[in-house]
Amino acid sequence: MVATPCRRWIGAALAVLAVGGLPAPAPAQNGAVGKSSRVEPLLLLVRPRVGDTLRLFMEQSIEIGGRRALAASSSPSGMNRRRELPPARDPDYGPRQARATTRITKLQLFAHSLVESSDLTVTTLLATTDSMTMWAGSALERGEPVSMPLPLDGRQVRVRVSPDGTMRVSEPPPGAMELGSTLAAMPGLLPEEAVRVGDRWERDMALPSLPVSGYRADGVVHTRLRFDSLTSGGRIAWISMSGELRRDGAAREMPPGTRLITAGTIEGLLVVDRTRAWIVDARTTLDVLSEVAPGPGGPLAPMLLEMRILQRVRVR
Repeated sequence: MVATPCRRWIGAALAVLAVGGLPAPAPAQNGAVGKSSRVEPLLLLVRPRVGDTLRLFMEQSIEIGGRRALAASSSPSGMNRRRELPPARDPDYGPRQARATTRITKLQLFAHSLVESSDLTVTTLLATTDSMTMWAGSALERGEPVSMPLPLDGRQVRVRVSPDGTMRVSEPPPGAMELGSTLAAMPGLLPEEAVRVGDRWERDMALPSLPVSGYRADGVVHTRLRFDSLTSGGRIAWISMSGELRRDGAAREMPPGTRLITAGTIEGLLVVDRTRAWIVDARTTLDVLSEVAPGPGGPLAPMLLEMRILQRVRVR
């Protein structure tokens, strides 16, 4: 089960409030934009009008399941011996068996952001978390979301947003220091130059570091974005997103010699309202498979951990 404190959720929420994207991207790499010649190029900017209030609703779920591998893979640990699996526990048939060990955390959050100032280089927002509900349990359980208390010192921060979506926190309060370190590395997902429908560009984003079964799941997602279409008389821009996650290295929280190999995929959609100069809809699905391989002489076969993060952010 994911042990996520309330303050960490608020930090993630205020992060997506500014641009409506993934909770914790890392520094972007300036990918080249592939050109098309079908329509005139235009700028996709984050630059709302001073005095506007942006109201956000976010839904997010994290599903995590784990199992032992039938045999060790050819991982850096060098283990290739077949291991016995523990006997199955109830329920022991059909798809319910796999779902019984899956843990789910669901979050719903309402927030708003007031545009305090804006010029050609930066927009300053006062971002506030209004309410949050959360539920956690197994995939076979049903339960109602519970309202979460919001710490007064971490509900509100000022965020500086560049036209491409890059964010920085301005003088965060003590309760939002974790958020400040997160946003300090947040890149812009929008291209810095004018683009046409059909153009492509690339960014690198970091998977949010989540505590899972005694170690932290993280990694870098290499993401490709494409300007798919322009609708509503040129007002609404649709951008698709896809990419892969790779990580291979030592697991700091595990015994010496333990290796963590992670691979995954991301799919998503961004909708930019060019009149409001804001990302008004963002949907992402991240699927990750991690193998935790013991060091030499370890008693167990590798542990396989599967994680799916679903998120949708809407702004009105």
